Amino acid sequence: MSTKFVSKNSNYMLVLRPGIEGNRALGTHAVPGLYIKFQAGVVDVKEESIVDMLRSHPGCGVDFVEVKESELDPYSETREEIEPPHTITEMKYGHAEKSVGTPRPIKMTPVMKKMVENEAKKMIPNILKNNPEILKDIMVKMAEELKAKEAAAAAPIEENKGEEVK
Repeated sequence: MSTKFVSKNSNYMLVLRPGIEGNRALGTHAVPGLYIKFQAGVVDVKEESIVDMLRSHPGCGVDFVEVKESELDPYSETREEIEPPHTITEMKYGHAEKSVGTPRPIKMTPVMKKMVENEAKKMIPNILKNNPEILKDIMVKMAEELKAKEAAAAAPIEENKGEEVK
């Protein structure tokens, strides 16, 4: 079973056990370190001993939190991208021809999302009033999906009775 941890930062790296160099003069062996890197702010840990180390780390609850499978990422709205947006300019004969850039994703605060949701709820009755066939199409599709699920659940499962098929 894997446990999911989420960080505020998208490229957070954590040292659980620092590595120690070996020393030939003293005859000590090198001890490898244990490091955790959060990819895009998320890490899935499968080993229970590492999960215990993460839970007991002083940064747990401050820099990163444990998230259950049913919960959403609490930092997804505020986490920034690692890579900055790039603008690529095409050059032709020493002159800039055209610029192509990656658009930045729009970050919406919870207040803005609530406002958009309220406006959409206000628009739905007008849309359905002007286009009643939309609601009819939705109902027909839902009924078809329900019938398909019922048919799949009611279909008998054939068991192999030890007969060989030639």
